[in-house]
Amino acid sequence: MKINFKNFFMGFILILLLISALNIVSAYDIDLMEIEGGCISTGGGLEDKTYAIIYVGEEYSGADVLIQIFYSRDGSQLNPGNKVQKTVDDFGCIEVRSANAFKYFPDFAEINLYDSNGYLIDSRNETLLIDSGNQTFGDFDLSDYSSRGTVGSSSSGSTTTYHSGTSNSYVGNGNTGKFHAPGCDSVDKMKPSNKVYFSSRDEAINRGYSPCQRCYP
Repeated sequence: MKINFKNFFMGFILILLLISALNIVSAYDIDLMEIEGGCISTGGGLEDKTYAIIYVGEEYSGADVLIQIFYSRDGSQLNPGNKVQKTVDDFGCIEVRSANAFKYFPDFAEINLYDSNGYLIDSRNETLLIDSGNQTFGDFDLSDYSSRGTVGSSSSGSTTTYHSGTSNSYVGNGNTGKFHAPGCDSVDKMKPSNKVYFSSRDEAINRGYSPCQRCYP
């Protein structure tokens, strides 16, 4: 069979143009990505890392991005703000844990979102309370996100499980001063002698216990 090289060449060029067009559309979509909201969580001591969930929308699920968060307190920067490579999860969120333990809780966060090539897509500044706990902002519902179960992965590739904290009992660790939802993995690792039980979240907090930063009770 004789090959018509002219038609073959024209077909090849057409395929290249289609691929190029698809790439342009993809890049254009990423350029429209915005930080819609999220949650920043601070723990109760130096052993706890500041943890952020940044919401960009489910339509960007699977997109590879770089995220950078600068934390500060009274105008003084607390961390170097390294860019971290992440993939937007199925629910449109990016989860990132700070590599730094802070002596003081941050009162300000500067969030920068980049595409995989390092080009800035969006920025957002959030003022924080200087207290331990979850602080949501923008268009984001932490309870709805948490109720979906295992929803993300850390930089090491392990999954993080969240709990709604609606159980009638909470389990505290007398050694660490933290309390947990009953289904938290940390409860299984506790020594029985360290377990303290509370009938409500308020009871645990009133007795000086702080919420676990893994299960968000």
